[in-house]
Amino acid sequence: MLVQLQKNWPADSPAPQPAAESDAGLLSFASLLAILRRRSLLIGAAVAAMLVVGLLYLTTTKPMFGSTALVYLDIENAQTFDGNNANASGMPPSLDDVDVNSQLQIIQSEKIALSVIKRLGLEDASEFTRPQNVIVELASRGLGVLRSLIRLGSAPPVVVEQGIPRGIVEEFSRRLFVDRVDDTFVLAIGFASEDPQLAADTANAVANAYLEEKLDARYDSVRRASAWLEGRLAELREKAVASDQLVQQYKRENGIIDTNTGSGQLLSDTQLTDLSARLVEAQKETATRRARYDQIAQMIASGNPDASVVDSLASSVINELRQQYSRVAQQEADISRRYGAEHEAAQKARRQMEDINGLILKELGRIEQVYKSDLEVATQQEADVSQALASSTVRSSDIAQAQVRLRELERNAQADQNLYESFLDRYKSALQQQSFPITDARVLTEASPARKKSSPKTVITLALSGVAGLALGLLLALGREIADNTFRTPGQIERGLGLACLGILPKLARAQARRPSPAVRKGASTGRVLASDLGVFQHVVKAPLSRFAETLRSVKLAIDFAPSEGGVRVIGVVSSMPGEGKSTVAMNIAQLIASSGNSVLVIDADLRSPTLTREITPNASAGLFEFLVNNVPINDLIYTDEAKRLKFLPAAGKGGAAQKTDLIGSSKMAQLLTAARQTYNYVIIDLPPLAPVIDAKAIAGAVDGFVFVVEWGATSTATVSDALHNAPLVNQKIIGCLLNKADEQSLRLYTSSSGNSEYYHHEKFSSYVSQS
Repeated sequence: MLVQLQKNWPADSPAPQPAAESDAGLLSFASLLAILRRRSLLIGAAVAAMLVVGLLYLTTTKPMFGSTALVYLDIENAQTFDGNNANASGMPPSLDDVDVNSQLQIIQSEKIALSVIKRLGLEDASEFTRPQNVIVELASRGLGVLRSLIRLGSAPPVVVEQGIPRGIVEEFSRRLFVDRVDDTFVLAIGFASEDPQLAADTANAVANAYLEEKLDARYDSVRRASAWLEGRLAELREKAVASDQLVQQYKRENGIIDTNTGSGQLLSDTQLTDLSARLVEAQKETATRRARYDQIAQMIASGNPDASVVDSLASSVINELRQQYSRVAQQEADISRRYGAEHEAAQKARRQMEDINGLILKELGRIEQVYKSDLEVATQQEADVSQALASSTVRSSDIAQAQVRLRELERNAQADQNLYESFLDRYKSALQQQSFPITDARVLTEASPARKKSSPKTVITLALSGVAGLALGLLLALGREIADNTFRTPGQIERGLGLACLGILPKLARAQARRPSPAVRKGASTGRVLASDLGVFQHVVKAPLSRFAETLRSVKLAIDFAPSEGGVRVIGVVSSMPGEGKSTVAMNIAQLIASSGNSVLVIDADLRSPTLTREITPNASAGLFEFLVNNVPINDLIYTDEAKRLKFLPAAGKGGAAQKTDLIGSSKMAQLLTAARQTYNYVIIDLPPLAPVIDAKAIAGAVDGFVFVVEWGATSTATVSDALHNAPLVNQKIIGCLLNKADEQSLRLYTSSSGNSEYYHHEKFSSYVSQS
């Protein structure tokens, strides 16, 4: 409720700012704690409801008893009697996670379930045909009766193999639980039943059925494999011999000869490889000689021997000529420096240099002929090798074509041989396994009857119910917070509207104003007199130390220090919607101003719903309406209090709504306000709400400032924002906002340690103001 005093504040000094509220919204820690405080009853109710549901579930659910048998997958025991005791690495075969998971699925298969149900006669057990929970059972029966009435008869139960209903098999599978014990090869087979002995018997029966299933499956597969392998072995043997003979015959017919090196390479391939290598060398030699020849030919053609190339030739003749050339060049340079370039000795030296250079070129021409001869020899050698390679390639191509067929024949022969050997090994192994049908699993521990129930778990059920209730309560609380789109704190006003919040007014108990008697109402000189007790409209005077009065004093202070030429004299009190308490606020602001010795005029300008007129002057027959329409003198319409400092102009008016349209924005209303400025220190106008009508917008130009009233926790933020958006002039002249009708007990839950309204509930604050 801090007010920024803008009048006479030094320009170079920063204005004091109110304590900042957290902008983190619903996700800040303080806001979450505030939500928990505000919605504690809702959260507690949700937790209690879920706990009741949990207790109801515990009391209506029949207890189940679980028993567990342990089965060990003994792969080594089974391999002792197998012909294949080791894998390729020499180690005994072992199971991986995929194999163990496959065994779990076998135990939970429908075949095992049917076998156990049939063996123990579980299809006649009543607990498999009704729900475990009594409420679910009754609901299921009711649905069954309703379904039978709709269908005019019940449909026969769906059955599976061996005539057992599908529902019993599904219920059996639901009660059966199979799992792996840690990372071992031990499987836990458990079963839950209302009878502890039946649970143990069923778990043991499932374990035995699993062992029998593995034994039967092993014996049947081996027997079928042996019979089939025996018939295939003779056929595969003949086929392998015929394939090998066909390979040898094809080699002889096509002259395919191996090198006998053990690598499987043919003689023609070896020759082709050698010729290819020789061709590469010949091509490399030809390229080298061609490059050397091209280089010296290019240098001779240019007539300017390259020193680096000449040095690489290693010719003694050229080296001697180059030395002579260097000496003559040095002499020519010396003579030119001493006697000038045109001296006869210098010219002679240059002619000698030209002669030596010609000799060098001549020697290079001789070397060029040698290089040319070497190039021709290398080219001929390359051509000879290339021709030989082409001939060998043709011969090798014919053999390669024949090899395509040969490789196919060899693959077929090898495949036939491998297949025959594989079938022979499998046949021997099958004969051995058929003689020793040993399973690779055994029972470690048989199941025994349980001493206490396994489900439902009382502690766990109640804990889960409590957690579910807490989660449900938090979701409901968060939903309520998100759905609450009203203003409840000054920070929300400042952030949402961009306006200063002058304070929070507590909700007042509604009391009817005590109206004056006719004898008091009409005096000789006072005209009309207000009642001495106006109830809530006089609360600021009756409780001057209350928080309500302190908040209105901050409004008075904001009005006095509001920046405006000539001061703020005409104040409009307005709200966005009816019923937000603006009339009560307007009259109490006037009472506060009048109690300080100022003259004040209160005008009830809400012609459509004149609350002040109805409450404090219910018998008024004329007022503002008559002044604006019928030109009734203003002094015949005004009521005054006993101290004669507060004047009240009621709305009165018996005309219809159509007659009251546009009266507030008329020129006569503006004239009234101009005259009131000269007569009274302050003029307080109770204006109609912004959203339904435009009266406040029409009179905004004649009003110095507005006090905007928002009902705490009632008016939606969208309504307030839209109302102010549609009345820009009113919005510009708003001095501050007031949160009205706040529930002080609930307000505690909407303030945090960093909020700017926490001091409302500070114990030291109460020593200065009363709670009334």
